[in-house]
Amino acid sequence: MAILDVQHIEKHFGDTHVLEDISFSLEEGQALSIIGSSGSGKTTLLRCLNFLETPDAGTITVQDKVLFDADHHANCSEKEIRKNRLHFGMVFQSFNLFPQYTALENVTLARELMAKDSGESKEAIRAAGMELLDQMGLADRAGHYPHQLSGGQQQRVAIARALALHPDILCFDEPTSALDPELTGEVLSVMRQLAEEGMTMVVVTHEMGFARNVSSKTVFMENGVVVEQAPSQQFFASPKEERTRAFLRRIAHTE
Repeated sequence: MAILDVQHIEKHFGDTHVLEDISFSLEEGQALSIIGSSGSGKTTLLRCLNFLETPDAGTITVQDKVLFDADHHANCSEKEIRKNRLHFGMVFQSFNLFPQYTALENVTLARELMAKDSGESKEAIRAAGMELLDQMGLADRAGHYPHQLSGGQQQRVAIARALALHPDILCFDEPTSALDPELTGEVLSVMRQLAEEGMTMVVVTHEMGFARNVSSKTVFMENGVVVEQAPSQQFFASPKEERTRAFLRRIAHTE
Protein backbone atom coordinates (compact mmCIF):
# COMPACT_ATOMS: atom_id res chain seq x y z
CA MET A 1 0.00 0.00 0.00
CA ALA A 2 1.35 3.42 -0.95
CA ILE A 3 2.16 5.70 1.96
CA LEU A 4 2.58 8.59 -0.49
CA ASP A 5 0.63 9.02 -3.70
CA VAL A 6 1.24 12.07 -5.88
CA GLN A 7 -1.00 12.50 -8.92
CA HIS A 8 -0.88 15.03 -11.79
CA ILE A 9 0.91 17.82 -9.92
CA GLU A 10 1.25 21.04 -11.92
CA LYS A 11 2.98 24.27 -10.94
CA HIS A 12 3.37 27.59 -12.77
CA PHE A 13 5.36 30.66 -11.88
CA GLY A 14 3.83 33.29 -14.11
CA ASP A 15 4.13 32.03 -17.68
CA THR A 16 6.76 29.42 -16.72
CA HIS A 17 5.46 25.85 -16.47
CA VAL A 18 7.73 24.50 -13.71
CA LEU A 19 6.01 21.16 -13.05
CA GLU A 20 3.89 19.32 -15.58
CA ASP A 21 1.73 16.28 -14.77
CA ILE A 22 4.01 14.83 -12.06
CA SER A 23 2.82 11.47 -10.70
CA PHE A 24 4.54 8.85 -8.54
CA SER A 25 3.88 6.71 -5.48
CA LEU A 26 6.00 5.45 -2.61
CA GLU A 27 5.43 2.55 -0.24
CA GLU A 28 6.20 2.71 3.46
CA GLY A 29 9.88 2.13 4.16
CA GLN A 30 11.01 2.97 0.64
CA ALA A 31 13.50 5.67 -0.30
CA LEU A 32 12.87 7.59 -3.51
CA SER A 33 15.70 9.48 -5.24
CA ILE A 34 14.80 12.36 -7.56
CA ILE A 35 17.61 13.25 -9.96
CA GLY A 36 18.04 15.70 -12.80
CA SER A 37 19.88 18.83 -13.89
CA SER A 38 19.50 22.17 -12.13
CA GLY A 39 16.25 23.85 -13.14
CA SER A 40 14.42 20.58 -13.82
CA GLY A 41 11.82 21.25 -11.08
CA LYS A 42 13.12 18.87 -8.39
CA THR A 43 13.20 21.36 -5.52
CA THR A 44 9.86 22.89 -6.51
CA LEU A 45 8.32 19.41 -6.39
CA LEU A 46 9.74 18.87 -2.90
CA ARG A 47 8.41 22.25 -1.78
CA CYS A 48 4.97 21.30 -3.10
CA LEU A 49 5.06 18.08 -1.08
CA ASN A 50 5.85 20.10 2.04
CA PHE A 51 3.20 22.74 1.27
CA LEU A 52 5.85 25.44 1.03
CA GLU A 53 4.48 25.97 -2.49
CA THR A 54 0.88 25.46 -3.60
CA PRO A 55 0.42 23.30 -6.72
CA ASP A 56 -1.91 24.60 -9.39
CA ALA A 57 -3.31 21.13 -10.09
CA GLY A 58 -3.15 17.60 -8.74
CA THR A 59 -3.49 15.69 -5.47
CA ILE A 60 -1.17 14.63 -2.65
CA THR A 61 -2.28 11.66 -0.55
CA VAL A 62 -0.55 10.29 2.56
CA GLN A 63 -1.73 7.03 4.16
CA ASP A 64 -4.93 7.10 2.08
CA LYS A 65 -5.79 10.60 3.33
CA VAL A 66 -5.98 13.32 0.69
CA LEU A 67 -3.90 16.16 2.11
CA PHE A 68 -4.10 18.33 -0.97
CA ASP A 69 -6.56 18.54 -3.84
CA ALA A 70 -6.11 21.57 -6.05
CA ASP A 71 -9.82 21.60 -6.88
CA HIS A 72 -10.70 22.14 -3.20
CA HIS A 73 -7.64 23.98 -1.90
CA ALA A 74 -9.52 27.26 -1.52
CA ASN A 75 -11.46 25.67 1.35
CA CYS A 76 -8.26 24.60 3.19
CA SER A 77 -7.38 26.78 6.19
CA GLU A 78 -3.86 27.78 7.20
CA LYS A 79 -4.29 25.63 10.31
CA GLU A 80 -5.06 22.59 8.14
CA ILE A 81 -2.03 23.30 5.95
CA ARG A 82 0.24 23.44 9.03
CA LYS A 83 -1.26 20.16 10.25
CA ASN A 84 -0.77 18.50 6.86
CA ARG A 85 2.84 19.71 6.78
CA LEU A 86 3.56 17.61 9.90
CA HIS A 87 3.36 14.47 7.77
CA PHE A 88 6.64 15.56 6.16
CA GLY A 89 10.03 16.36 7.67
CA MET A 90 12.22 18.65 5.59
CA VAL A 91 16.02 18.80 5.45
CA PHE A 92 17.33 21.75 3.44
CA GLN A 93 20.65 21.95 1.61
CA SER A 94 21.67 25.04 3.60
CA PHE A 95 20.84 23.52 7.04
CA ASN A 96 18.53 26.42 8.11
CA LEU A 97 19.43 26.07 11.79
CA PHE A 98 18.64 28.92 14.18
CA PRO A 99 22.03 30.46 15.03
CA GLN A 100 20.91 31.68 18.46
CA TYR A 101 19.97 28.18 19.66
CA THR A 102 22.15 25.22 20.59
CA ALA A 103 22.02 21.95 18.68
CA LEU A 104 19.63 20.48 21.25
CA GLU A 105 17.43 23.58 21.25
CA ASN A 106 17.21 23.48 17.45
CA VAL A 107 16.04 19.86 17.65
CA THR A 108 13.47 20.42 20.42
CA LEU A 109 12.10 23.86 19.56
CA ALA A 110 9.16 22.76 17.39
CA ARG A 111 8.01 20.13 19.88
CA GLU A 112 8.27 22.62 22.72
CA LEU A 113 6.09 25.07 20.79
CA MET A 114 3.53 22.31 20.30
CA ALA A 115 3.66 21.15 23.94
CA LYS A 116 0.79 23.44 24.90
CA ASP A 117 -1.52 21.30 22.76
CA SER A 118 0.20 17.93 23.22
CA GLY A 119 0.78 18.18 26.97
CA GLU A 120 4.27 16.76 26.55
CA SER A 121 6.71 17.75 29.30
CA LYS A 122 9.85 19.73 28.61
CA GLU A 123 11.89 16.95 30.22
CA ALA A 124 10.43 14.33 27.86
CA ILE A 125 11.05 16.57 24.83
CA ARG A 126 14.65 17.19 25.91
CA ALA A 127 15.26 13.46 26.48
CA ALA A 128 13.88 12.64 23.03
CA GLY A 129 16.06 15.36 21.50
CA MET A 130 19.17 13.99 23.18
CA GLU A 131 18.30 10.51 21.91
CA LEU A 132 18.09 11.84 18.35
CA LEU A 133 21.40 13.68 18.66
CA ASP A 134 22.96 10.50 19.99
CA GLN A 135 21.55 8.63 16.98
CA MET A 136 23.28 11.22 14.77
CA GLY A 137 26.56 10.76 16.66
CA LEU A 138 26.29 14.24 18.17
CA ALA A 139 25.45 13.69 21.84
CA ASP A 140 28.65 15.52 22.81
CA ARG A 141 27.65 18.52 20.69
CA ALA A 142 24.22 19.13 22.24
CA GLY A 143 25.29 22.41 23.85
CA HIS A 144 27.15 23.74 20.81
CA TYR A 145 25.79 26.52 18.63
CA PRO A 146 25.67 26.12 14.83
CA HIS A 147 28.79 28.27 14.27
CA GLN A 148 30.70 25.85 16.50
CA LEU A 149 29.77 22.87 14.31
CA SER A 150 31.10 21.66 10.97
CA GLY A 151 28.79 21.65 7.98
CA GLY A 152 28.32 17.89 8.29
CA GLN A 153 27.46 18.23 11.97
CA GLN A 154 24.99 21.03 11.23
CA GLN A 155 23.27 18.89 8.60
CA ARG A 156 23.01 15.98 11.04
CA VAL A 157 21.41 18.35 13.59
CA ALA A 158 18.98 19.37 10.84
CA ILE A 159 18.14 15.70 10.21
CA ALA A 160 17.53 15.18 13.94
CA ARG A 161 15.27 18.25 13.97
CA ALA A 162 13.26 16.88 11.05
CA LEU A 163 12.88 13.52 12.80
CA ALA A 164 11.80 15.10 16.10
CA LEU A 165 8.17 15.47 15.01
CA HIS A 166 7.92 11.83 13.85
CA PRO A 167 7.05 12.56 10.20
CA ASP A 168 5.63 9.86 7.96
CA ILE A 169 8.03 10.90 5.20
CA LEU A 170 11.43 12.56 5.46
CA CYS A 171 12.36 14.87 2.56
CA PHE A 172 15.90 15.93 1.65
CA ASP A 173 16.73 18.76 -0.75
CA GLU A 174 20.26 18.01 -1.99
CA PRO A 175 21.47 17.58 1.60
CA THR A 176 25.18 17.27 0.71
CA SER A 177 25.49 19.99 -1.94
CA ALA A 178 26.72 22.63 0.56
CA LEU A 179 29.30 20.29 2.11
CA ASP A 180 32.97 19.72 1.44
CA PRO A 181 33.62 16.24 -0.03
CA GLU A 182 35.11 14.93 3.23
CA LEU A 183 31.92 15.88 5.13
CA THR A 184 29.52 14.45 2.56
CA GLY A 185 30.22 10.86 3.64
CA GLU A 186 29.06 11.35 7.23
CA VAL A 187 25.69 12.73 6.11
CA LEU A 188 25.20 10.01 3.49
CA SER A 189 26.05 7.43 6.17
CA VAL A 190 23.23 8.73 8.38
CA MET A 191 20.82 8.70 5.44
CA ARG A 192 21.84 5.14 4.56
CA GLN A 193 21.22 4.12 8.18
CA LEU A 194 17.77 5.71 8.13
CA ALA A 195 16.94 3.88 4.90
CA GLU A 196 18.06 0.57 6.40
CA GLU A 197 15.88 1.24 9.44
CA GLY A 198 12.84 1.67 7.17
CA MET A 199 12.40 5.45 7.17
CA THR A 200 10.31 6.51 4.20
CA MET A 201 12.31 9.17 2.34
CA VAL A 202 12.14 11.41 -0.73
CA VAL A 203 15.63 12.61 -1.64
CA VAL A 204 16.51 15.21 -4.25
CA THR A 205 20.14 14.36 -4.85
CA HIS A 206 23.11 14.57 -7.18
CA GLU A 207 24.77 11.64 -5.37
CA MET A 208 24.32 8.87 -7.92
CA GLY A 209 25.86 6.27 -5.61
CA PHE A 210 23.13 6.89 -3.05
CA ALA A 211 20.42 6.81 -5.71
CA ARG A 212 21.76 3.58 -7.21
CA ASN A 213 22.69 1.64 -4.10
CA VAL A 214 20.44 2.91 -1.29
CA SER A 215 17.18 4.23 -2.71
CA SER A 216 14.38 1.86 -3.68
CA LYS A 217 13.16 3.90 -6.66
CA THR A 218 14.64 6.64 -8.82
CA VAL A 219 12.83 9.39 -10.72
CA PHE A 220 14.58 11.39 -13.45
CA MET A 221 13.15 14.85 -14.13
CA GLU A 222 13.91 17.21 -16.98
CA ASN A 223 12.23 20.54 -17.80
CA GLY A 224 9.51 19.99 -15.22
CA VAL A 225 8.40 16.54 -16.32
CA VAL A 226 9.15 13.00 -15.17
CA VAL A 227 11.09 11.45 -18.02
CA GLU A 228 11.54 8.05 -16.41
CA GLN A 229 11.01 6.28 -13.09
CA ALA A 230 11.80 2.71 -12.06
CA PRO A 231 13.25 0.61 -9.24
CA SER A 232 16.76 1.98 -8.75
CA GLN A 233 18.73 -1.10 -9.77
CA GLN A 234 16.70 -1.38 -12.97
CA PHE A 235 16.84 2.37 -13.58
CA PHE A 236 20.65 2.50 -13.59
CA ALA A 237 21.24 -0.88 -15.24
CA SER A 238 18.93 -0.39 -18.20
CA PRO A 239 17.33 3.05 -18.55
CA LYS A 240 14.67 3.02 -21.24
CA GLU A 241 14.69 6.67 -22.35
CA GLU A 242 17.48 8.21 -24.40
CA ARG A 243 17.24 11.43 -22.34
CA THR A 244 17.90 9.38 -19.21
CA ARG A 245 20.87 7.63 -20.79
CA ALA A 246 22.30 10.98 -21.95
CA PHE A 247 21.98 12.46 -18.44
CA LEU A 248 23.66 9.46 -16.82
CA ARG A 249 26.50 9.66 -19.36
CA ARG A 250 27.05 13.33 -18.54
CA ILE A 251 27.06 12.60 -14.80
CA ALA A 252 29.52 9.73 -15.26
CA HIS A 253 31.95 12.03 -17.08
CA THR A 254 31.92 14.58 -14.22
CA GLU A 255 32.40 12.11 -11.37
